[in-house]
Amino acid sequence: MELSRRRLILGAWLLGYVTLLSTIIITMVYERASVLSGYSTQPELTAWQNWREDEKQRQTDPGPVIRKVPTSEEPPALVLMRDYFKVSLFGATFFTSLLYWIMAWFVTGAMGAPAK
Repeated sequence: MELSRRRLILGAWLLGYVTLLSTIIITMVYERASVLSGYSTQPELTAWQNWREDEKQRQTDPGPVIRKVPTSEEPPALVLMRDYFKVSLFGATFFTSLLYWIMAWFVTGAMGAPAK
């Protein structure tokens, strides 16, 4: 009886984990495709360059806050999703997995503790 209960709990945790990981991976792939198609266009790149130029012009009129002008020729979201997607995906899945299984361990332990 105890073995079947443990298998059921483990199966539920595994199903939740697969669902969570699938959601993260599918969402990140969708967002990558969206960012690559949206920010790779010439109008978006021109808008980014115009914004950078405007920021350079604002630097000549100092205010209470000094902002640095980004050095990137492309929008940061485009660079992140194009050049660092694998690292981002690994980080998202690794840290989500770590937190998920620690939480599963705590919850399972708390629910399975004998009453005193």
